[in-house]
Amino acid sequence: MLNRLARSVHSVGGAVERTDVVARLLDVHLARRDPSADDPGLGRDLRTVVGAAVPPDADLSPSATLDALALDRHEPASIAAAVAVARDDARRARDVVSTELWDCLNTTRSRLPRKIVGEKAHEFLGWVRERSALAVGVVDGDVSRDEVWEFFTLGRSLARLTVTARMLASDLLDPGSVTSWATALRACGAGEAFHREFRHGSTSADAAAFLLLDEHSPRSLLFLARRSEGCLDDLVGVHLADEVQAFGAARAELETVTPETAVDAARTAGSRLAAAAEAVTAALDRRVFTAPEPAH
Repeated sequence: MLNRLARSVHSVGGAVERTDVVARLLDVHLARRDPSADDPGLGRDLRTVVGAAVPPDADLSPSATLDALALDRHEPASIAAAVAVARDDARRARDVVSTELWDCLNTTRSRLPRKIVGEKAHEFLGWVRERSALAVGVVDGDVSRDEVWEFFTLGRSLARLTVTARMLASDLLDPGSVTSWATALRACGAGEAFHREFRHGSTSADAAAFLLLDEHSPRSLLFLARRSEGCLDDLVGVHLADEVQAFGAARAELETVTPETAVDAARTAGSRLAAAAEAVTAALDRRVFTAPEPAH
């Protein structure tokens, strides 16, 4: 695949996933929160987890944080920016992107509101998750398991892994609190799956093991790391040998964690995997997607 097309498809996958993960975080931590609660630390932590800048003069109130990370088109980490990126890069990749996916992303972009009022935030964020799921469903249902699917899946996997890992390494999580783990599971979209498996009560250790180590949950760090590594090996491993090796080392270290040690390992594992995923993403942009196209 041409580098420009690979970049666009990868970008679409990452942007589609970003809309989902940011919407879940905002829904759990802001939209369903008591609007009178004012916690500047929460706004700072949410911005850090999604990769947004925290200027010294930033308004970190819950309402301002919600506005900035949901609909501020000038904030690269926002849902609105991700929707625009997904739509624009799908247009650039029309040679390999299906008409159904293009229509889905174009419609999402055209229907994105300019403003949401507080009581409508939960409804809006649910709509965002539905649109993301629709786009992913189109790709999973229609696209051959070729390079297009792998670059899209790599973009999605790295985006979800990075945000999940950052969250585990942040002050959004209190590793010793069962309630905090329950919130983390909901914010990652793993709450229902976890509670179906642990119907008769659960502990922090159970929640940590599920979110870090479950081999079958597409929300766990281990699942995401393995899927990302598989795509990297298939697509660009030879071009990013050092970064892929470092990523593999972070994944291997995660595999040494046991269910009994998962709570204590959460911050360290999250920090290391987030750094490894960020390094891979930067190297893809720097050395793969911007490389000269082969001469014909």
